[in-house]
Amino acid sequence: MPGERPAPPPERLYAVNAAAAQFYASQLPASGKAARYLHSHGIDTAADPTGPWQVGYAPGRWTELATHLRAAGFTDEEVTGAGLGFIHNRSGHLLDRFRDRLMFPVTDVHNRVVGFTARDLGGRAEAKWLNTPETAIYRKRLLLYGLGQQLANRPAGIGDPSVFVVEGAADVLAMHRMAATHAAIPQTQPLYAVAPCGTNLTRDQLDLIQQTLPGAHLILAFDGDDAGRRAADRVYPVASRWPGQVSGVRLPKGQDPADLLGTLEPMRAITEITGAIQPLAQVQMTNTIDRLFATKRITDPVRFAEDRITAYRAIAELFVDAPHATRDMAETAAEQLGLDSADVARGVFEAWSARTDTPGGTDPPPDVAAPAPAAEPVAGPPAEGSTPISPHPATETDMTVSATAHNTGSRRAGTTAAITRHDPSSGITVWALADGIGRHAQAATAAQMAADIAATVSLRSTPAAGLHGARAAINAFYSGVHPSQAGDASLLVVSAYPSPTHRHGVRFELAWAGDCRAYTIRAGQLAQVTADHTAARQRRDQGEHQSPGIADVLLTSSIRAGDISVCPLDEGPLLLCNNGVHRAIPERQLAAELAGMSDAQASADRLARGVGQHNARDATVLLIHARSAPPALVTTTRTNAHATVTASGSPAALAKTSFTDAGTGPAAVTTPQAESVRGFGQPAAGRRR
Repeated sequence: MPGERPAPPPERLYAVNAAAAQFYASQLPASGKAARYLHSHGIDTAADPTGPWQVGYAPGRWTELATHLRAAGFTDEEVTGAGLGFIHNRSGHLLDRFRDRLMFPVTDVHNRVVGFTARDLGGRAEAKWLNTPETAIYRKRLLLYGLGQQLANRPAGIGDPSVFVVEGAADVLAMHRMAATHAAIPQTQPLYAVAPCGTNLTRDQLDLIQQTLPGAHLILAFDGDDAGRRAADRVYPVASRWPGQVSGVRLPKGQDPADLLGTLEPMRAITEITGAIQPLAQVQMTNTIDRLFATKRITDPVRFAEDRITAYRAIAELFVDAPHATRDMAETAAEQLGLDSADVARGVFEAWSARTDTPGGTDPPPDVAAPAPAAEPVAGPPAEGSTPISPHPATETDMTVSATAHNTGSRRAGTTAAITRHDPSSGITVWALADGIGRHAQAATAAQMAADIAATVSLRSTPAAGLHGARAAINAFYSGVHPSQAGDASLLVVSAYPSPTHRHGVRFELAWAGDCRAYTIRAGQLAQVTADHTAARQRRDQGEHQSPGIADVLLTSSIRAGDISVCPLDEGPLLLCNNGVHRAIPERQLAAELAGMSDAQASADRLARGVGQHNARDATVLLIHARSAPPALVTTTRTNAHATVTASGSPAALAKTSFTDAGTGPAAVTTPQAESVRGFGQPAAGRRR
């Protein structure tokens, strides 16, 4: 509009905020109220004018800061543009926004002051905390209090950092003082503390932590009151998708980190907090059960089955979010509900199965502007027990087409399970194939549970984490059960990514335990991607000559225990099958179906029928056809593209280290001979599986 002055440039906004921070810091020694607040919260050291925090005090009069900044050469537009003051509607005078408040400067990742969060000290303000309004350089959803100061003055320690996300600025300063004491312990990790500025924790703020502190262990430490638990409820959906280790702290009711530091010595306070760290899903589960009781949705789970079902349904998804903590979560929930932990584990998994049970089959259709034409019907009779699903038609936007076929032989029910999961928002698709060990009912239960849980977890994390989740769940499910009454299974999981940028520059990621196999075609020849976890395979890897025999059947790894292997893959197609298929169908037939696959369902049906002709045991085939990637998306990481990893450790560690170079993490990598197509994806000789 005519007459309007241009907005101040960012450089002037940084300058006026820095000048304001210096002014507020100079006023702090004269405020007894500010000194008492800092002392009561154990953060007196933050008042050090030479320290990184520049905590200050805004005087109670209306124009103290405005007068100072004008004298320093700043214009009214710069003061109001930085959110430090405002023009009074009637008088037209420039007035201070912050008055009689303890001032905490907020800095960006370059440690430039961009705004303030301020605590009322007079007791008369409507808002206890007041923040700088949105400005050209202050966008609260993109900032975290304390991050910039700690990046400029990094805490001592070695290894990946731990980042505590707390509710307020005083809590950040309290955690920082505790961390300084904690750093005196040898071999300790560096501890950071940050807080959102008047907003819930956002995806952008998590991305900021990930960019500046990669590999961090994220820990939410909100207040132990009802407001803190409500804040945790709001944050959980965002924080639970953190790509690394994520935990929570359940603080004593009515206390926050600053309260603890105000009553305890720093080392005792940090010990209390670190001792209360749990998987975030476990903290959320405890809060959820407390809320069910508080709202009278459940009253007596011991007496009423309806209460138990309500509780199991409310917490089932949280078990999936923290598969490595299944046992501890079951015990914690059992204590809250007054039940047996084995009953809780069984009830939770039954609730989850009832909620998510879906048949295997073709990929869910992607989001496309118009429906594609119907596919040609499959010729010939379907395989016995095959899944009657037509392949979904190919379009330019499809990445994969898959199909599943089963053959149970002469039995009515099989012990294999195939699950497909798809996330439309990310475009990721996951397939899980499980083969129950044995022919009894518990083998079928283990296979179905393993496939379902692994597929669900893998969709939100990685295939390796999915296998760990299934392992923890099944071991908890059969806890205390005699081995003769427990189930077990081989398991193979494949994740397909819509772009090489999603995961280490690869199109597929596989993880497996047992002897389910994945094949692909290389230079027109059948190539086995996976390596069997069998006694025969192990001996061959150690250089021993092995003729076919019982050792080919004996497993050294399964979903219950043993190695978990992972492998990246640039492109398809893929054929997944259990041992009932690869023992019955000649490799030349597998190669012919995979190389010439134009109709995934027809190929799967033919292979399943072939198993039946050989009177083989229960068999499942899953075919995945990958479309060619555009040239711009072709991965350039060819040297490590076909590595095989034998990995162990927590799901969080595996999520970060599945494809790390040898010697950089808990996973060890071996690269097969490039000229050996048959050895594709298999470990070098002498490698113990």
